[in-house]
Amino acid sequence: MKYQKILGLVATAGLFLAGCATDTDTQNAWFNDSNAVRISASVGNATTRSNPTATDDAGLKSFNSGDKIGISNSGSSLTYTFDGNNWMPGNSEYLVWDTKNLTFQCWYPADGKNSFEYGYIQEDQSDADKIVKSDYMAAETTPETIPSDKVLTVQLKRKTARLIFKIQHFNDQFTASAKINNLSIVSKATTDASETATVNITPLHTGEGAIGSTYTALVAPGSIEANIKVSDGGTISDPLVVKTGGLEAGKSYTYNLIVGKKAVTIADVKVADWQSANISEKQETAEEIPPYVTFTADKWHDFYLIGENGYVHSGLEYSVNFGEWKEYTSGRDVAFGGKLGNLRLRGTNVNGTAESATKYARISISQKGNGNVKCTGDIRTLLNYKNYKNVDTGNARFCYLFNKCDVLTSVPDLPATNLADNCYLHMFEECTSIAEAPKLPAKIMADHCYDYMFRKCTSIKKAPDLPATKLASRCYYGMFSGCTALTEVPDLLVKDLPEGCYQSMFSTCEALVNGPKVSAETIKQYSCYQMFAYCYNLSSVKLLIPSNQMKVSYGVYSCFSEAGTKASTRTLTVKDKAAYDVMIKHYSYPDLWKIGQCTVLDERGNPITE
Repeated sequence: MKYQKILGLVATAGLFLAGCATDTDTQNAWFNDSNAVRISASVGNATTRSNPTATDDAGLKSFNSGDKIGISNSGSSLTYTFDGNNWMPGNSEYLVWDTKNLTFQCWYPADGKNSFEYGYIQEDQSDADKIVKSDYMAAETTPETIPSDKVLTVQLKRKTARLIFKIQHFNDQFTASAKINNLSIVSKATTDASETATVNITPLHTGEGAIGSTYTALVAPGSIEANIKVSDGGTISDPLVVKTGGLEAGKSYTYNLIVGKKAVTIADVKVADWQSANISEKQETAEEIPPYVTFTADKWHDFYLIGENGYVHSGLEYSVNFGEWKEYTSGRDVAFGGKLGNLRLRGTNVNGTAESATKYARISISQKGNGNVKCTGDIRTLLNYKNYKNVDTGNARFCYLFNKCDVLTSVPDLPATNLADNCYLHMFEECTSIAEAPKLPAKIMADHCYDYMFRKCTSIKKAPDLPATKLASRCYYGMFSGCTALTEVPDLLVKDLPEGCYQSMFSTCEALVNGPKVSAETIKQYSCYQMFAYCYNLSSVKLLIPSNQMKVSYGVYSCFSEAGTKASTRTLTVKDKAAYDVMIKHYSYPDLWKIGQCTVLDERGNPITE
């Protein structure tokens, strides 16, 4: 929506602008002169002026006592001051009407520096009085004739943009005490389009720097940069930089920020007509911007969505640098990153990005030499961005979506609790730069749902919690296999294990020393097959499975194949001696995990001996 915030300098007694300057010794001469300019503005009339901290429309349409407006006509520039009731000229001059020149120029605030051509941005905007000094407005008007009531109607237009940074979230690298220590905003020094000088603005802020705090400034149009320092546990970070897109005069922008240790991510941007919204309250009631799947990078990259095995994706749109949304066609390259800005995706396809485990769309991001790419947002916005919180995810599949995106350092949220079979199959396989896996809140698994999901993600050190209470066939099959940096894994306490559920789950996790506690009452074929195979440094595992279940064909077969070969000691905890005796009879059970080369304990911690 195209927007112009307008200041109408008209009232019942009027904003009366004149054509000539007349000397006078007293205000009485001005008052008695029928051709003199008189200004009357009050709350609720047609005169509109920004009180950036007002909380209602009346406040946003009022002038404050002491406000000054500059008026120029026929080479004369005068200042009028609002005394709470009327606009008063200076003691020596005022303007009168002159038919020879009916062109008037007006600007606000008239502080001695601002002019009709441009206004100055103030560095100190830290309170309600100081921020107003940057609320620069100007207009030119030429009536056809002198109005019979001598009232000249002028509509001032805002020449600055209102910029609000809101702290939405601190990443998990921070403690609960983390907060913003300092936030400064860099803007052009004036509204002149050719201006090259900048000012470092101290913004008006609410809150104590924690989540929900806001930082507001009035800035010159164009791209803006903010520098943010974070305080956490007594330590203050180096400045983190966040950059906006091109801001337009007369609009209000709210940037919701996610603060990380090394970078600040823009979660979303709310753009509103700067009319009656105040700094915090009404801005909060603006329409929510969905957390679109968003890619950001310091340098440019090319994005592709490639259909595999005849798959053609539909219902996908993209936006670069918060620009216009456009339909995405399969295989099209979209440049983003660096000065180009971010890339956002949204969709209306409830089936996700895959038809099956063999027909799917895969993202490719080129230009690895240009550095890494962050991905944030909620994956459900690809299904139905208008109702992503309530969309049915039961048929949504994202098989192979980010497969081999080795420049990717972070991934979108996966909040779905209703899973389709194969939903995340191979989704992040070989994403070697991802350091943190997303939360996986689903409690009921589907067949192959997390199958090879993080295979060969060689930078992940900690596996996410797995709160599922009901598993499905091969649901965790190879989930972390080849995650060579993985050192922390959750306990696995589901009682009934279906076929292949933990098969190869941690195979070739070479850095894993302490394995999970596996506590089950029933298992099926391949439930724990090769679960820890090739975990060369594995030193400790708790495998609490009853002896009668240890007999299940291939249930724990090759569970420890080549595991622990580099560990100096090994400790195996089993349910009891009967379970141990059955397990070691399996073909290929390694000697390294038998009594003599391994400490074997029962579930109470008592040693088991032969």
